[in-house]
Amino acid sequence: MVGAIAILYALDLGADILQVNLISTVESTMSILLLVPFGMLADRFGRKPMLLYPRIAMSLGIIARAFATEPNHLLLAALVGGFAGADFFPVLVTMVTDVAKPGEQREAISTLYLFSGIGMLLGPLIGSLLLTMPQVTLRNLYQIHLIAEVGGITYMAYMVRETRPETEKDVKIDYRSHVTSLLASNSFRGILAMGFLFYFTFAILNTYIPIYGRVNLGLSDAEISSFSFYQNVAITLIRFSFATFLRSASTRLFLILTLASGGISSLVAPLASNYLSVVLIRLASGMAHGSVAILGASLVAAESEASNRGAAQSLYNMSHGVGNITKVVTSSIAETLGLAPVFILGGLTALSSTIPIILRRPPQRAAD
Repeated sequence: MVGAIAILYALDLGADILQVNLISTVESTMSILLLVPFGMLADRFGRKPMLLYPRIAMSLGIIARAFATEPNHLLLAALVGGFAGADFFPVLVTMVTDVAKPGEQREAISTLYLFSGIGMLLGPLIGSLLLTMPQVTLRNLYQIHLIAEVGGITYMAYMVRETRPETEKDVKIDYRSHVTSLLASNSFRGILAMGFLFYFTFAILNTYIPIYGRVNLGLSDAEISSFSFYQNVAITLIRFSFATFLRSASTRLFLILTLASGGISSLVAPLASNYLSVVLIRLASGMAHGSVAILGASLVAAESEASNRGAAQSLYNMSHGVGNITKVVTSSIAETLGLAPVFILGGLTALSSTIPIILRRPPQRAAD
């Protein structure tokens, strides 16, 4: 719900394009710095503590957003939110792969993403409907988010169980070697490169489509907020029974096609001239994102083991964060040349993300 209005909220508080990019960059930078350490801590001390405690810290950022009066307050919220936010889903994926049998990991990951997609679908829809009411403001949605976060933390504290496999207490584990062994793999490095390139483009679409809708097309806040709903419709649809489909399809070929479709979505974005055309672009980009998220996490699961699974998922998500940070270099392009060159750059970058997958040679134990 709040992801759909984040750009609009920053603009209403007086942020310019550089500040809008900095807000997401600060959050991504904090995530990058802490993702791998948090993943290693999840491998060492357990999944649940690293699911719960960072989320409690993240609530401080939600409070700052709910009562922000200027863009600098959003920067502070991003700093605190980045401390914990990116850790959440990698730990969830790790927990799911902990309890799934090796042959069922893709299906288990797909199911997790499906339920995530349902939440992503309902959030923007509810937010858009609320914004059609004159008495509801963007700030009110952040206040609702704060209440929901308290409920979510309470649920995690009492209902979620630890999934990390037990290890012998007298066995010393070198967690640093787990990270270096992952990075020594050419196929794993290819997955990281793919994640960086694709999510650089996805960050461009998420940042500039709302600005394009307001500035270039003159759309209302409710209409712009609904873009996330349609994108998440596509994400949810692609996640529905996704693992069953993959049993009869080539993971590698399907990933290449979806990466390319993400690039095409960005290339055609400057051609959008009305609300419907932007909706179609968001549907296409949503299908690409939904597919890449599951396929990428599945490839990471195949590359890792229980002892380094948390670190592996964190490294993969770190590549997303680096892509999001790199997006800040497009601020000057957008301000001097307009949004069209930025969308074209994003499209070409996503198309180039197919190269590491085309060249990738999976490990012997991983079935494609």
